Amino acid sequence: MQMMKYKQQGLVADLMPNIRIMQFTGHFFFQYYNDAGGSNIKLFHKIYCFAHLGLILLQFSLCGLNLFFERDDVDDMTANTITLLFFAHSLTKLIYAAVRSKMFYRTLGVWNNPNSHPLFAESNARYHAIALSKNRRLLTCVIAATLISVLAWTGLTFMGDSVKTIVDKETNETTTIEIPRLMLRSWYPYDASHGMAHVATLIYQFYWILVCLMDANMMDVLLCSWLLFACEQIQHLKQIMKPLIELSATLDTVVPHSNDLFKAGSTDHLRDNQPPPPSENDVLDMDLRGIYSNRQDFTATFRSTTGLGFSGGVGPNGLTKKQEILVRSAIKYWVERHKHVVRLVTAVGDTYGFALLIHMLIATITLTLLAYQATKISGFDVYSLGVMGYILYSLGQVFLFCIFGNRLIEESSSVMDAAYSCQWYDGSEEAKTFVQIVCQQCQKAMTISGAKFFTVSLDLFASVVGAVVTYFMVLMQLG
Repeated sequence: MQMMKYKQQGLVADLMPNIRIMQFTGHFFFQYYNDAGGSNIKLFHKIYCFAHLGLILLQFSLCGLNLFFERDDVDDMTANTITLLFFAHSLTKLIYAAVRSKMFYRTLGVWNNPNSHPLFAESNARYHAIALSKNRRLLTCVIAATLISVLAWTGLTFMGDSVKTIVDKETNETTTIEIPRLMLRSWYPYDASHGMAHVATLIYQFYWILVCLMDANMMDVLLCSWLLFACEQIQHLKQIMKPLIELSATLDTVVPHSNDLFKAGSTDHLRDNQPPPPSENDVLDMDLRGIYSNRQDFTATFRSTTGLGFSGGVGPNGLTKKQEILVRSAIKYWVERHKHVVRLVTAVGDTYGFALLIHMLIATITLTLLAYQATKISGFDVYSLGVMGYILYSLGQVFLFCIFGNRLIEESSSVMDAAYSCQWYDGSEEAKTFVQIVCQQCQKAMTISGAKFFTVSLDLFASVVGAVVTYFMVLMQLG
C-alpha cells in the first residue's frame, strides 16, 4: 500500500497522536509516516511490532503455565484466571487490529472527508474544533489513567507480606514459602525471587503491563474519537438546519425570514482553526450574506443590476441565478453530509463489531470472578486494594465506549426533532421536501453494535452489571 504523509491527510492529521501512540505500543499500522525515509521506518516498525507481539505472547503463556501448575488451589486458580482474562483484552485487540488493518484504513478514509460548504464553513470549522479538543482531552485522560494504574500496580507489588502459607492436605501441616515481589503471578524456568534475575523480570513485567494496557486503551480511544466526530458533525447539521430552511424559503419569497440568518455566535475559541478567507470563487458567499445583513437595504443591494434580467441579475425572489444555485447546493450539502456521517458510523461498526463482542464476553466473565473474589475481602489490605482496582478498571473500560455510543444514539435521534422545530411549514416546497428527506434518513438512530448481538449504550452497561450480579449469585450457590 502506498504510504502517505500525515500532513497531507486532512482530518486524519487530527488523529495522528492516537495513531502514533498505537504504532509506538506495537499495533500493526504501517501507514501514515511523515519522513522521506518512510520505507525504512516501515521495515523497522514491522520488526518492532513482531518482536513486541512475541514478548506479549511469551509472558501471556508463562501466566498460563502458572495457572496450570497452581490449579489445585481454588483461590490461586481464580486469581490466575482473572489475570489471564484481564490481559486477554490487549492480546485480542492487538491481533484483531493486525488482521483487520484494512478495515481501519478504510474507516480512516471514510472519516477523512473535509468537504464543506461556503455558507456553513464557519459552523463546520467550529464543530470540528470542538471535536478535536474533546479528542485531545479524552486521549490525555486515558493515558493519565493508564499510567496511574501501572504505577499503582507497581506500588502494590512492594506492599504487604511476601510469604505464602501452604497447608498439606494429608498431614495437615502448614508451611510458609517466600513469594517473589513481582507484578504478575507467573511461572519462569529460573529463580526470579532475587538477584539480577528478579530485577530483569520485574522490568519485563512492568513493560508488559504498560504496553498491554496501552494497546487495549488506544483501540478504545480510537473508537471513541470517531464517535466524537460523528456526534459533533450531527450537532453541526442540526445547527445549520434552521438557516438552511430559511434559505430555501427565499427561493419563493422576496424578503427573508430572519436578518441574522448567518449569526453563528462567538468564534474566538477557534483561533488557529478558523476557516481560510474566501477566494475569488467564493464571492457568491459574501454576496449572499450581504443580502441578509440588512432587510431595509435589500432592494438597494441590487439597485445597480435591476436592468440586467434574471439570467445575469436579480430574479423575482431577490436572488441572482448563481445565488439560487448556491442555496440549492446548500440543501444538497446537508443531505450528503448526513449520509457521510451514516457511512462513517457504519464503517466504525463494521470495524469494531467483533472486537466489541469479545470484549464484552471477557469483561462479563472477569467481573463475575472479581465479584467472587470480593467476597473474601476481610479488611483494608493489599488484597482488597488489588481486587477493587481490578473491578474499577474493568468497569471503566466498558463504560468508556458505552457512554460515547449512548451519546451517538441521543444526538442522531434528536435530528428529526430539530427538523420539526424549524417551522418548515412556512417554507418553500423545496424546504418541505428537504424536511421529508431528513425525516426519512433519521427514522432510525445511528448505533454501534457488537457483531449485531448488542447495541453499545448505557443500557448495555446496565445489562453487563446485571449479568454479573446474576452469574455471581449462581456461582455462590454452586460454591
